[in-house]
Amino acid sequence: MAKDRVKPSSAKTGAWAIIQCIETGKFLLGKRSEVVNNSGLWNFFGGRVDRGEAPRKALMRELVEEAGLRVKEKQLIKLGRVSSISGDMADRDMHYYLLRVSREIAPRLNREHSNFRWFKPGSLPEKFNRPTTTAIKRGLLDKLKH
Repeated sequence: MAKDRVKPSSAKTGAWAIIQCIETGKFLLGKRSEVVNNSGLWNFFGGRVDRGEAPRKALMRELVEEAGLRVKEKQLIKLGRVSSISGDMADRDMHYYLLRVSREIAPRLNREHSNFRWFKPGSLPEKFNRPTTTAIKRGLLDKLKH
């Protein structure tokens, strides 16, 4: 498995899981709670990659913290990396992974999320956080077959 270490840069780096149910083809999203920024918006689970941490390892940590999901490294399929540019430099380096689960699970949410829901690909909510919006606009969900 190729290492996907983060190179030092001034860009904020994050990793997110697009969680898809094999049985239904639906995607799992969390609704951000009032105690975090962008409250009320829907998002894929994931978050910040700490300095020196590999994105895949960071995502494994974030999934445990945010959703109580323990996954193995090999379960996370790399979908891509997107760098967003603001001015002359990258301000965000976003890594996306696919996690397929056999059935619709109920995550154990921490305080960062107030709710969760499984959505059909054509019936996603309208308001997302930036990393989720970026993934959808880049067509990452469209590439996934049921």
